[in-house]
Amino acid sequence: MTGGAETKTIIRSSETKLQEEKRRLALLQESLSRSNTLTSGMVSTLDNFERKLQSLDELVTPVYEATNELRLLLHNVDQSLTLVDSVLHFYDICGELTPTISSGPGGNLADYLSELDRLEDAVKYFRRTQTAVSERERVMQLFDLGRKRLVEETDKLILRYANPLAAKELIELCELSSKNPTDIHAMQEADMGVLRRIIEWFSSHGFRQGLIDSYATKRGTMIRRSLQLLAEHLGRTSVRRSSILGSSSPSLSSQNISGSDTIKRQGKKIRQYLSP
Repeated sequence: MTGGAETKTIIRSSETKLQEEKRRLALLQESLSRSNTLTSGMVSTLDNFERKLQSLDELVTPVYEATNELRLLLHNVDQSLTLVDSVLHFYDICGELTPTISSGPGGNLADYLSELDRLEDAVKYFRRTQTAVSERERVMQLFDLGRKRLVEETDKLILRYANPLAAKELIELCELSSKNPTDIHAMQEADMGVLRRIIEWFSSHGFRQGLIDSYATKRGTMIRRSLQLLAEHLGRTSVRRSSILGSSSPSLSSQNISGSDTIKRQGKKIRQYLSP
């Protein structure tokens, strides 16, 4: 009896464990089924997302490439417009600068030289392109007019300090110490600065020689006229002394010889002073 009861107990215990294991197995199978379902859903979702990304890439890539092409075209257009503006500026520069160039530098030399530099750029452009012959001629004529106005400005400055020296002024200068000569026609600092600036501009543009020739001509005219005035003065003085000597004593004759020597010495100093 005892053995049969134990056997039944073991059987019931085994059946209970078997039922428990079956229940657990059922739960595992249910969990596995849900996991498979979720996995299938996730895979399907990912596949769908991948297809949408691929479709989006197929749509965006041409747009991106087209955008790059448009950006490049826009850059080229900007460069072309800049080039066109710079070229059109050369065609408009005559009308823009004619009033300023025609009126001369006046009191604003720096701006005037800057405008002449702009004109020179236009001249170089038309010479380089060999196009628009009529416009090139207009620009060159205006540029030549600007240079002419600069030369006229230098002429005014030079002539302002190129008045002939009177004979008495020359003689007084000769009597001064040769170590500390005094120029009674020394230029004002402002006028000297203007003249120096103009000469520097002409030098940098290869036109200096013409300006030097102009200065030499006017300076030579002043020197020649000064010498003429001195010669006339000495001639009158010589005539007066000759008339006086005709009725004077021999002592005055010796004084006249001494005076002639003085005049000769003064003449040497005058030549040194007037030499440019």
